[in-house]
Parts: sequence; C-alpha cells; structure tokens
Amino acid sequence: MRTFRPSHAFLLSTLGLMAIACPASAQEYFTLKSNAISPQGCNGNGCWTNYMQLADFDNDGDLDAIFPNSTGFFQVGNTAQPLLLYTNDGNANFGNASMNVGSYTGWVRQVAIADVTGDGFLDMYVPSAAAQQDQFLINDGTGKFTDQSATRLPGVKSKAGATRFGDVDNDGDLDLLVGDNWTSLNGGTVAHLYLNDGGGNYSEAPWDLPTTVSGDEPDDFDLFDMDGDFDLDLFVNMHSGTKGSLWQNDGTGKFTDLSGNIPVQQANPYYRYGPVACDVDGDGDLDIWQDNAKNPGGMEQLLINDGTGKFTDETTARVTGNPGADDNGVACIDVDGDGDLDAAIMSLSNVERVLKNDGAGNFTLSDGAFTNVGDPTLWFDFGDLNGDGKLDCVTAQGEGSPATEQVYTGSAAAPVDTVQPKIRAVESIAAPGPNLTAAIRFAVSDNATTDEGPRLQKAFIKISAPAAQDVTAMFMGGDLFRATLPGQPMGTKVDYQACAIDRQGNQGCSAVFSYTVSDMGGTGGAGTGGGSTGTSGTGASGTGGNGTGASGTGGNGTGAGGPGSGGSGGTGGNNLNLDDGGCGCSVPGGKDESGLLGLGLAGVLVALGRRRRNRAAR
Repeated sequence: MRTFRPSHAFLLSTLGLMAIACPASAQEYFTLKSNAISPQGCNGNGCWTNYMQLADFDNDGDLDAIFPNSTGFFQVGNTAQPLLLYTNDGNANFGNASMNVGSYTGWVRQVAIADVTGDGFLDMYVPSAAAQQDQFLINDGTGKFTDQSATRLPGVKSKAGATRFGDVDNDGDLDLLVGDNWTSLNGGTVAHLYLNDGGGNYSEAPWDLPTTVSGDEPDDFDLFDMDGDFDLDLFVNMHSGTKGSLWQNDGTGKFTDLSGNIPVQQANPYYRYGPVACDVDGDGDLDIWQDNAKNPGGMEQLLINDGTGKFTDETTARVTGNPGADDNGVACIDVDGDGDLDAAIMSLSNVERVLKNDGAGNFTLSDGAFTNVGDPTLWFDFGDLNGDGKLDCVTAQGEGSPATEQVYTGSAAAPVDTVQPKIRAVESIAAPGPNLTAAIRFAVSDNATTDEGPRLQKAFIKISAPAAQDVTAMFMGGDLFRATLPGQPMGTKVDYQACAIDRQGNQGCSAVFSYTVSDMGGTGGAGTGGGSTGTSGTGASGTGGNGTGASGTGGNGTGAGGPGSGGSGGTGGNNLNLDDGGCGCSVPGGKDESGLLGLGLAGVLVALGRRRRNRAAR
C-alpha cells in the first residue's frame, strides 16, 4: 500500500491526458474486454488491489482470480478491505465467489498459492500485513476454503508484504516463506521460513535467515535457481533502498546472503514492486528484470546472469525505447509466439506495455500492445482465460481512479500457442543402488512466468527402459519440478526424459538420459541427443537438436564407469553426480532446441505527476 502525490483528481486528469496523447495501436496483442469482472468489489468502485493471481481454484479447467486488498497499513483513515475470489465461466467472465474464502476482510498485500496437502487442489496462505491472525485456507476441491491455521500453523500474526510456497529443503513437500516488517524494516527480520512436515502442517525452521539488507520493506519474493544447482534460491525485493537482497540456498533450506552478486542501483524517484526471473538470452540460466530500478526516469533494469548467480546490469546495451514511468512489475511472456520470452510491464502511471525480445535477449518497445486504457495498475497476471489458446491478462488497480479490475483477451493478432514447453535444465544424478529410488529435478519454461510456476497440465519423467512408464513430477517452486523414479534391480539400465505438457496440449521433452543401477556407486550415462523434443497440441511437431552425449561418472574408484547412451566411457570416481554432458545441468541442446526459451507508448511524462511513494504506502 502506498500514498501518492499529487491528488487523485490530478492523477485522473493525467491519465486522461495520456489516453489522448498516446499514439494509435501499431500491433495490439491484448484487447480490453469490458465488464468482464462483475460485480466489482468495494461497493462497485473497485478496491485498492496490491496483488492478484490467476489459478484454477474450483478445478473446472479454467483460471479463476484472487485479489488481496487494503487501502493502507497503520495509517489513520485507511481501512481493511475484502479478500476477493472471482470464478471464471470459461469465457473470461468472472463472478464474485468471495463467500468461498469466508468473506475475509483485512489488510493483505500478497497471498501464496499451492497444493500443500497433496490432494491435487490449490490451497492458499493469507498473511496479514498488519499483525492480524494469518489465514491458512484449505481447498475442498470445489473452490471452497476452510481456515485451518489453528492446526496447520497456529498463532502466526504476520507483518508481511510478501509470501511464497516452495520446497526449499528438497524433501518433496512445499515449505512456506512469509515476509516480515513490511511497513518498516530498519535492519530487522526480513522473512520467516516455515517447514512442512509432509502432511501440510508447518513449524518455523530452527535456523536463522539473513537479516542484512540494503533497503527496507520487503514487498515481493521470487524463488528461483540462480546458480544451476536445482535448489530454490531467493530474491527479496526491497520497496526502497539501493538494491534487493539475494539469498543462496545450500540445498537444505539454509540461506546465505549473496546480495553482493547484484549491482547497486542508482537512486531514482520510484520504489520497486515486482521483479521476475526468466532466461531472456537462451543460455540456460535465469536472468532478472526489475521495475523502476534504472535511471533515468525509473526504467526497468535487466540483470544478466553469468550462470553462477552473479548478475550484471546490461540494460543500456540490451533495451531500446522503454520510457521511464512509475511502474509496478514485470512478467516474462511470449507475446508473439516465436519461442523467446518478451517482457510485459505493469504501469501505475502509464498504459501496460511490452518489450519484444529478438531471441538473443535484446529488447525493443512494441507500441500499442495493450488497448490504450489509462488506469492505475498495481499488478497483473497472464494465462488463457477463454480456451482459445491465446494469452490473456487480468490487471489489478489501486492508488487512483478508475480502480476497477480489468480483463484483456488475446487479440486477432495474438498467436495461438503451438510452442511446446521448454525443458530448461535437467539435474545430473548419481546412479542409485539396487532397488533404491532416484529423485530428479528439472526446470520448465513455458509462454508466461507466474508466481505459481509455469501453467502446465503435467510435468513428468518419461521412462523408456527397462519398461515404459511416466512418473508425475511435483512442482517445487520457481520453475522447478521433482520426480522420484522407482527402484530397479542390480544392473538395470534406465533411460528417461524430463517432459511437460502445457494447458494447450503442447508437449516438450528433454534429451534421453541414462543410468545403470550398481552397488559400486554411480555409473552414469549420457544423453542420446542434445535437443529438446516434443509434439504440439495444435501445431506442428517439435524437433530435437543434434547434440551428443558425454561420458558418465564411474563408481567408487574401482575402474571405468559404464558408457553413456550416446557417450564415451566414464572414469573412476567416488559416487559423484553425472557430469554436465551426461544429464545436462545446462540446457540440453542450447539455443538450437525447439521449444520455448525462455502501450500505448507513453508520449507524455508529466513532471508534476511524478510521485514518490512513501514508505508506509502499499
């Protein structure tokens, strides 16, 4: 929540002026659908919505929407507002079903969404931003929620600007990060980590999280694998200060502050709200977009990862035409269906806009990508809302007028999704002993990033030998999934691929990898091809690349390891993991893989309309 300057009336006139001044659409991908959310909350005027997410809460196959709301925290005159749930009729029309979340009212900035009980239904954690009792809402499968905080995480009264579920300790269940000190940090606690006991019951981790920060008011969390080791690291977005906080996970949920791996940001007049991690340049690691973090004028900042979790500001070299504006976050989407991830920007002071990627991580403003609507957008999310295979968008408003939530559907120019999901990376593993299971993690990228991961029908490991079998993978957080392969007898050679099927029915798979069960340690096999393969639900089939496998890893120093499938023999070792050439810690096939890698121009920047968002706000 935030206050702003100048007054609401001035903002209205400014937005109206921009609507007149913006040029005609050059290529509109998202077209406003009027009155698609009805009735609007807060007496029909729209609430102050800080955040929103699309998810299928009632399990009918389409995406519903949740809107956390409140007008401010700890400020005289500010009021609690309802948590609003809207269900989709399948045609991108949304009706109010907030009674299904208990008609909860409070001060809420973010919610976390995931299946924490393992029953296939999406649950929700609702932390208070004002030290009220948090809500732990469990879904009965029809989209009706019951607060079970008294048994699952009792007595927690947060002051949270951010929250997220993720399996941070790699034990096969989803843990919970909840922010602290949203309204004023000043060196205090940044977040709390609550560990899942495997049954959806939580207790606080018995170790400390980092507290050193270069800013205050943590207002967003992004779980992502920054260094390619297949565990979930954390980017903590700080509302103000010189930069966010970057925490590296040791694989057990213990974090170390590595904020020195991101550059210090220049001072600018705007605060920061919604970063996103995605692979913008197709090199297999995750880069970071951050809103309002680059001078002049608070432009978006693009941080490029070197593969080890060290980031360099390459905005000036890579981004052209992006205007300085008072924005609220970035999403990575494939707006034009070319298989790379473009950048969509939500804007408070401007029309939503898109920066198109040339495939190598260079971006140019795409004029008029959204219908020219002047409203104070604080958040948005993307997904197919009406079943036509195109990306749609819902925007959430606040801090101005009109505060009504909006729906944009894919225009006639928007492509139908025929690009299979990309298997961004697959974990190398040591071959298990006889009849022992093997856990494998892999990363999936599709046509839009969301806080709940890529929107898929299914992620799985496809076993082709010794017998055909699909093993369903669990979502871990970020873009990671985890599957446990069944045990096999001594000497069995196992061939497998990591695969994903998106909501449109497009399937993408990694190269084929192998291991041989041994009581001597690991005999690792190599992939049989360098490319991702897949078939498209509505378009043409994907094709594999032409890479070749490398050697596997040998056993316990007793001799040479077995040959990889498509690679040379391994060398003796000490039960080490397979090398990168074997099971591909980097992207199989690199940039040659088929599959997804990954405004209205504001002509008027009214100097008097620039706002400095104060610390107690939003």
